[in-house]
Amino acid sequence: MPDAGWGLWDEELVDWLMTSVVRLLLVGSVTLVAGCGSDRLPTYDVTGKVVFPDGSALPGGWIVCESAEHGLAARGIIDTDGSYRLGTYAAADGAVAGRHLVAITPAPPAGYDPDGGAAAPLVDPRFMHMDTSGIEFEVQPDAVNQFDLVVDRTEH
Repeated sequence: MPDAGWGLWDEELVDWLMTSVVRLLLVGSVTLVAGCGSDRLPTYDVTGKVVFPDGSALPGGWIVCESAEHGLAARGIIDTDGSYRLGTYAAADGAVAGRHLVAITPAPPAGYDPDGGAAAPLVDPRFMHMDTSGIEFEVQPDAVNQFDLVVDRTEH
């Protein structure tokens, strides 16, 4: 085989190096993924409903909660009946124990056209940020963690 400027780097050595690098990456990836599970904090089922002061449900959206102690976020989809279930590591696997700050984002109104101008959100914008929503709850390991949350409508 002619020397193509590689010097000591022949095809067999390059093949061996590439195979070794790929093996190391695969083993490292498997080890990293396997190791992640052992460092996870336990989660606890968290459910509830998002409603307006008159008791009517927020008809869809998203809820995000952050553990004040651990900084881990739990999130969930708010269904059309206002119900939600939180997940931290996977959908609906719960939230870690402790105090959580909450943000609620409503789904866009039916027929919303993002190019047609911004429609007013259904929920007062202060609820869309954890630092202004004023909503928080405490997840307990040995309790039923059902939190019904009240949000105000946007004033028109």
